[in-house]
Amino acid sequence: MSGHSLRHAVHINADHHSVYNALTTLDGLKGWTMAEASGGGDVGAKWSLNYKGGPSFVWEITKHDADTVAWKCIRGPGDSVGTTVTFKLGKDPHGRIHLAFDHSGWPHQEGNFAKCNSLWGLMLHQLRGFAEKGTVAPAYS
Repeated sequence: MSGHSLRHAVHINADHHSVYNALTTLDGLKGWTMAEASGGGDVGAKWSLNYKGGPSFVWEITKHDADTVAWKCIRGPGDSVGTTVTFKLGKDPHGRIHLAFDHSGWPHQEGNFAKCNSLWGLMLHQLRGFAEKGTVAPAYS
C-alpha cells in the first residue's frame, strides 16, 4: 500500500525507558490508549485495541528495537487495514525524548485518514502525560 502519511512529533520530559515501555508493554499501552487492550509487544505479536462504543483494531508488531517501534494494522475500520505506524525515539537538545510518529500507507486523504489524524494527535499527548507522570490517563475511558 502506498499513498499518504499522518505525521506528528512530541517532546517528552521523561527517560527513554518510560517512553519505550509505554509503546512496548501492555501496562504501558493501557496507560495512554484505553482500558480495553490485550496482547504482547514482541515482534510478531499483536495488540488488540477495543474502543468502548467505537472501532476495534489489531496491530501486528513488526519492529521493536531500542529507537524504533512499528506496528501494522491487520484489522480495523475502513482503509486502516494495511497501514503502518512507526514511533521513533530520539533526544532533543534539551534532553527530552523527541518522539516522531508516522502513520503511513493511506490510499487517500478522506474518511478515516482525517479522523485518525485527530485521534493520534490526542493519544500522543496522552502518551506524553503518561510517560512524564507515570499515572494512567487513557484517551478513552
